[in-house]
Amino acid sequence: MIGVILWSSPAKEKAVIWCEDHGALAYLQGRENLFSPQDWPEAGDLVELEFEVLAGLRHARFVSLVTGNKRSELPSLLRDIGDKPAPARPALRVISNPEDEAPERPLKLAAAR
Repeated sequence: MIGVILWSSPAKEKAVIWCEDHGALAYLQGRENLFSPQDWPEAGDLVELEFEVLAGLRHARFVSLVTGNKRSELPSLLRDIGDKPAPARPALRVISNPEDEAPERPLKLAAAR
């Protein structure tokens, strides 16, 4: 299966992987679960993996980097998605009637930007 490293800590030897099947996240723990133990994956890296479900959690096994697919800016791109401002919507404001002698007429509404 193919996955993307969402979070990684080389010091703790842990990582969280999003999997292409849109299932649960997979958790990588320890270099013994890497195909090549000297290559610890970083956030944004594309990896190939197998997984095993233990106690309801997906544990990544035989994780290997897919070469040439580093996306170190991925975490910041995902963080920035929520910061987009809502599209501007016109606000309504009340404009009085030009004819003060006819108070029984309803007020007119006009859109303002």
